[in-house]
Amino acid sequence: MGLENMRRWPMYIVFAVCFLLTLSLFNSWSMETELQNKLTELSTQLQECSKHQTTCMEDSLRHIQQKDSFNSKINDLENQKIQLSNDLLDYKDKMSKSETKINRTLVDVELCKTELQSLQNLQLSKSATLETLRLEKETLTSQLEERKQKVEELEKEILRLKSSMTTKSAPNPPAPSKVTPAAQPPKLSSSLNALNPVNEPVLEDNAKEEIEDANVDFDQQFQ
Repeated sequence: MGLENMRRWPMYIVFAVCFLLTLSLFNSWSMETELQNKLTELSTQLQECSKHQTTCMEDSLRHIQQKDSFNSKINDLENQKIQLSNDLLDYKDKMSKSETKINRTLVDVELCKTELQSLQNLQLSKSATLETLRLEKETLTSQLEERKQKVEELEKEILRLKSSMTTKSAPNPPAPSKVTPAAQPPKLSSSLNALNPVNEPVLEDNAKEEIEDANVDFDQQFQ
């Protein structure tokens, strides 16, 4: 019945319907091909996205690991910072103590320099005193030698006077047995009496005074 109805249609309508059906089939095939291409492209994109996601996850894990590592390093640096702060405080304390010791050492050095200068001045004064004493000793020694020579000359003069007086008194007659105290000769020193115990001649006043002065000077020199 349908065929009979189609036979009743005009030919151009049949051709138009066939053309439309062919065009629809072609469109359907084109769309299917396009859809397949899109599906393939989407599948490729999905694979790429999957790969990218995997890469992103790996990167994320790596970043997380790096973050943990950085956090650990930060914690270590914080601990080192605290340790360095404590070390800095200890160093400042030690430095302060060292400066105190250095100042004390400088004060001790200045005291030592002062004492050394005092000792040097004392040594110079001692050297000057020793030089003065040496000069005084030499002077006293020369004076003593002069006094000794003078005493020896006086002793020789005394011996000469004794000898002269003995020679002069030899031919005189013996003196009377009784001698008045005023006529007695003056007594000499013990050293002169030891030289002439029997006859004690009278010495001149000047010679006697010089001998006494010489004895006093010797006593003062050796006290």
